[in-house]
Amino acid sequence: MSSTRVWLFRGLIIISIALILVSWFQPWWAADIFELSKNAVIIHPWGLEQHVGEIGYLPGSEMPAYFAPLMWIYLGLVIALLLFSLFARDKEFNIWKFRFTIPSFIIGFVGFSYIIIVVLAVIVAAIRTGEQQGLHLIGTTFIPEPYPGSDVTGRLEIGYWLACSAGPLLIILALLRSKIIGK
Repeated sequence: MSSTRVWLFRGLIIISIALILVSWFQPWWAADIFELSKNAVIIHPWGLEQHVGEIGYLPGSEMPAYFAPLMWIYLGLVIALLLFSLFARDKEFNIWKFRFTIPSFIIGFVGFSYIIIVVLAVIVAAIRTGEQQGLHLIGTTFIPEPYPGSDVTGRLEIGYWLACSAGPLLIILALLRSKIIGK
């Protein structure tokens, strides 16, 4: 096992961590309310930002109190696990008939969990926005209340698309780890 190849792989994991962090701090979804403002509603992985002026908030858009802390804990665990995988021993183990090393399993598990978070985020956002005046997650919807005669345009933002790439990248790295490091 070449030291250069190991450090190359570690660099790829650091790039993946950076991708997760950049996606985490970027908006994942936003909506413009024509009568109010651009980016009137912004969804981050940990919660919702509203800039709806005198209306104050969108009814029914509140998240449970535990949601934001839970998501920040998840982010911390993901980063800690990926950092741990950089220096974990290559001990092998079996799950059913599949053989894994500890680092590969951790990296693949984190990648899979991030894919689940990304998919659930868009499903929950689509359900929640659909419940609010029948809004479309992507596209323009005319709503009569509480903004009389206003169009609302929703879109997935760059943070979501970056997040969509982080999980598969980690799974690919987990599957190719032994080839990259030369084992």
